[in-house]
Amino acid sequence: MDRFQFSRMFGAIKAFLLSKRSREALVFSFFFVISAGFWLMLTLNDEYDMEVVFPVALENVDDGTVITSDLPDNIRVTLHDKGTTLLGYSFRLRRSALSVDFDAHTSGKNYGHVIIPRSEVQRLLQPFIKPSSRIVYISPDTIDYYYSRGVMRRVPVAFRGRAQVVQNHYLSRITCDPDSVTVWGEQEFLDSLTVVPTEITNFTNLEGNSTRKVALTPMRGVKVEPAEVFVTAHVSTFVEKRLTVPIIGTNFPAGLTLRTFPAKATVSFHILADDYNDYDASNFVLTATYEELMQSPDSLLHLKLRSIPEGVSHVHINPESVQFLIEQTADE
Repeated sequence: MDRFQFSRMFGAIKAFLLSKRSREALVFSFFFVISAGFWLMLTLNDEYDMEVVFPVALENVDDGTVITSDLPDNIRVTLHDKGTTLLGYSFRLRRSALSVDFDAHTSGKNYGHVIIPRSEVQRLLQPFIKPSSRIVYISPDTIDYYYSRGVMRRVPVAFRGRAQVVQNHYLSRITCDPDSVTVWGEQEFLDSLTVVPTEITNFTNLEGNSTRKVALTPMRGVKVEPAEVFVTAHVSTFVEKRLTVPIIGTNFPAGLTLRTFPAKATVSFHILADDYNDYDASNFVLTATYEELMQSPDSLLHLKLRSIPEGVSHVHINPESVQFLIEQTADE
């Protein structure tokens, strides 16, 4: 902006300030500010209710002591007083915290439950509140917490919930990581605690392994670390496996032996893909006793397994029946 333009703008402002309209605007503004000030003074002289929030701070907690339950983050106090006094609270109490002395409320035991009643809470609030102010409401009006001094143990984690897999899949197992957690609490309670359960969690339509972060079920008066674990549902698929298994005769008298045609049969079955290499012919026994064969009305042996290994399903034997012959062996 050059000197000529500045001179023109200054002249215009000066002319406006000296004009009749400018004088009227200044007079109006002056009386408006005066009236607003009187209105504000009259308004603040009335009595009102106002909520003040005090953060809660627990002090003088000695080393080795664990607070096993959560204290309230804030105490909300409704005060009744004149507006001028309440306005002062808005600035004076902005960073004020309600300090709770741990040492003053403990009994020296290794485990305890501290209850600070409403009357004690009001006493703690008194340094922050003017005598003219009346407390209308306190929330919460009681502060309570549990503590433990070195009383802890490791406890296994137990999953609570269900896991549903899609067709042709199988839930092999559910694991928690970590599989145990540290629990602080009363000794008698810890001695009776066998597991820490998770929150109820459901897995649905699983086609593969799935991992979730799951919270542990809270217990009053007990602190658990960590408070969350990773739960993994391990899902596998079924596959078919075929094995050639020999047919064996048992309980035969000396000098007699069993011959079948064929001498072996094929056993097919379903197992988990993860367990494919864990099974061989030694896990299956195709056998017939001498007594059973003597009662057979024909020369057919109907094959069946003496037992089915755990984890095996949909078992089939091919052929289902074989021809057999009882032979007399040569003397030594």
